[in-house]
Amino acid sequence: MHHLTKAMLLGAVLLVLQACGTTVNPGERGVRWNLFTGGLGTETLKSGFHWQAPWSQIFVYNVQWRSYAETVEALSSDGLPVTIKTVILMRPTPNEVSSLAQNIGSDFYPQAVKPTLLTAVRSAVSRYPMITVLEHSPEIAGQVEASVVEKLKGRHLQVANVAIVKLAMDKLELGLVDHTQADAVSEFSVIAADKK
Repeated sequence: MHHLTKAMLLGAVLLVLQACGTTVNPGERGVRWNLFTGGLGTETLKSGFHWQAPWSQIFVYNVQWRSYAETVEALSSDGLPVTIKTVILMRPTPNEVSSLAQNIGSDFYPQAVKPTLLTAVRSAVSRYPMITVLEHSPEIAGQVEASVVEKLKGRHLQVANVAIVKLAMDKLELGLVDHTQADAVSEFSVIAADKK
């Protein structure tokens, strides 16, 4: 009976110790939260096992490069719709995870990155006529990346790349654009012939 009591006591101690620690895996960083000190700590925890009091918690952030895809509806400079699928490769800045947790939180992508990305894509596309968006897609991707990087400066996030992976334009709209351009060319030819 005495051995059973010791085994139960040892089991209870092991359960308490298990609850008093968190493992931060490689490719992750942690931020300590303490109920009695009023919130998040300022230290970014690197990979490894970290002890914690039962009233505290460690929030773990993935700091590996991750890609996020967005489909964006935009208007070209001539007011025609263009659907663009973009992919952004980004991550939290590993040594600044505690600042990220305090300023933005764990949902940094929908809160900070996604609105910035959508705005940048719409702004870049609006500079080009619909018929030329495809040929200017590398320039558009570069403009979007530069804009996103600039807007996210100081927000504890790193952007490696922004790419345009798919463009879709309404065929009916494309046909109208082609006819409009053809009409403009024939009208120009008539005016030029009249001047001669």
